Amino acid sequence: MISLKRYAIAAISCLGLMTAAHAEQRLEFLWGYQTTRCTYLSPLTYTGPGYGLAYEWRHPAWRENTIGMQAHGEFDYGYLLSPAKNSRMYDLTFRLDWGVERLWNTTSGFNWAVGATVGADGGVIYLPRNGNNPAQALMWAGATLTARGEYDKLKLCGKPLRISESVEIPSLGAFFSPAYGETYYEIYLGNHNGLAHFGWWGNRPQVRSHLRADWQLGKYALTLGFDYRFQGLECNDITTRIAQCSAIVGVRF
Repeated sequence: MISLKRYAIAAISCLGLMTAAHAEQRLEFLWGYQTTRCTYLSPLTYTGPGYGLAYEWRHPAWRENTIGMQAHGEFDYGYLLSPAKNSRMYDLTFRLDWGVERLWNTTSGFNWAVGATVGADGGVIYLPRNGNNPAQALMWAGATLTARGEYDKLKLCGKPLRISESVEIPSLGAFFSPAYGETYYEIYLGNHNGLAHFGWWGNRPQVRSHLRADWQLGKYALTLGFDYRFQGLECNDITTRIAQCSAIVGVRF
């Protein structure tokens, strides 16, 4: 009973933080150009449009707005073509993470934050042309370093305008990768050795950058910006490279 009571109090406290007046939330749509190369499926680089839907939540939680919490959720979809434009590749990924950050708010308009998150992302790269093994699963769980800077003393048509830049660098964790040529049917039959690997910058380089402009229009702010994402993987003689440049349109509330 005591444990249940503690869990209930913790859940109510988290819900209170999520809905508190000082919480900042974003909902964004991303559209851009993506390139994907996965040698487990093909030696070719596939290119095409990439789409994303992202949710972000931040709250200055403790110590008079010097320590904050952050959470992110995102879904991305790539619809790609081979160089000869005779083959399609599909890229689906999900992401969810939570963390804390140290805040430095100044009266000059320049504000800074550094922190870290823990979370997971996963998905699949699907190439129907490969009859035997048409998919490569992508799974990662670990810690990510984050940094953010903003300037909020600008105005546009008399309305506040805030410019911000944030960077995320997944740093340490674990990821899934089969051996080169190993089929998922073999894994299904029980060949489970060597599927989980320690991940760091050397074998799984990854970076994410967001440049945003938030134009305050009453209670809500219109968000316009640019997003760049790169994800690499080097393991078991398999090379994976995913890069995407996207425009951001969203709302901050």
